[in-house]
Amino acid sequence: MTANAMMGNWEKKGGIFGGKKAKLYNTLAGEELIPEITNPDAAIKVPKTPRIDGAGEDGVNKFVGRSHGVLMQIPQAILSEKPYPVKGWFSIRFNHPINVAGTQTTIESLKKLDFIVCSDIYMSDFAIWADVILPESTYLERDEGIEDKSGLKPAYMIRNKVVDPIGDTKNGYDIFRGLARRMKIDEQYSANTMDEWRIKQVKGNAELLAELVKKGYVTWKVPGILFREKDSVKEFTKKFPSAAQFVGEDGLMESQVKFKTDSGKIELFSEKVEKQFPGYGCLNAEGMDVFFGEELCLMSGKTPIHTNGHTQNVEFLNDLMSSAPVWIHPNTAKKYGLKDGDKITLQSKTAKEKANVMLTEGIREDTLFVYHGFGHESAGLKRTNGAGTNQSKLLDPTVIGPVASTMVRNVGVKIIKA
Repeated sequence: MTANAMMGNWEKKGGIFGGKKAKLYNTLAGEELIPEITNPDAAIKVPKTPRIDGAGEDGVNKFVGRSHGVLMQIPQAILSEKPYPVKGWFSIRFNHPINVAGTQTTIESLKKLDFIVCSDIYMSDFAIWADVILPESTYLERDEGIEDKSGLKPAYMIRNKVVDPIGDTKNGYDIFRGLARRMKIDEQYSANTMDEWRIKQVKGNAELLAELVKKGYVTWKVPGILFREKDSVKEFTKKFPSAAQFVGEDGLMESQVKFKTDSGKIELFSEKVEKQFPGYGCLNAEGMDVFFGEELCLMSGKTPIHTNGHTQNVEFLNDLMSSAPVWIHPNTAKKYGLKDGDKITLQSKTAKEKANVMLTEGIREDTLFVYHGFGHESAGLKRTNGAGTNQSKLLDPTVIGPVASTMVRNVGVKIIKA
């Protein structure tokens, strides 16, 4: 983003651009060309009570959105009982012990709770701690709401089930709608089923909904628009003459290039951030040492075969990739007396974890690499239990990126030969 901003590569051909949703497109065109969709349950708001992670509130997580949060601080808040005691945890399709730094801290926090609920499409390392499991249908077995996928011009996408659910599972909407009804807190829900939700999303436009159900993706034969490309603006105004009122003397629609900042522009320096976090109002490389005094740094990444820490026990995917060894450069392996396939232990400042060696020249000599999502500890996951390395065990959940409170997924480690 910063590099593109410095080069003026916003709303330019080959660059980054904002989605042209139906409301904006219709305003520019001066016609009601594209049907709009809405959120039928917009009246349901996130409670204004203090969050256990302090997201969006004064403090270290001030600039983190309340709709996102800081996962690493959930277990810490449970264990410390600050800002208040937490008695239960409701997790939706997320495997916290595998996906979040500090696995042992997570497990300790789960042991302290009175009640745990998990809604997921698979069993997981989190689900084994749950008092209640609400099985959700997989994406092939469930209908979902309409998503706005507007790019240079408006577009919508919908996901439809291709087979009926196997077993007694439900889609996410039915699960939460049903819970709200049983708890008698469903006054603000506007629909009872996903079908009702969809028709309300399209504001009763049955033709649009029918086309989405049939095709899955819908867009319109109208010109796209890049606000800072003269040829694009010229083509758009030729099609829609009323759009000329938004065109400046330079032939561009600069007035439509807006950002959610105080200046309305891309800000490479933020006074608000600088005031809260001195030295971090703009990009800098300070505090970027992730070796933590060690000779080696362990980093991780995702494989295209699996989805995070979820799918390692799925038979077909497990056949393709059943484990994940640690990548080590041959020169580094020689220094530690290691050969391909050796068993080792990785030790960080907070924990130890087992690993198998894979020699490759495709890694730096001071760096180790492992694919994320392995190292499960759940006896019921028979294909993947105990296979591979869980790098989250080695990560320190108290080490977070400043300003955005991001999880630091690199960590300094020692190698201990088994």
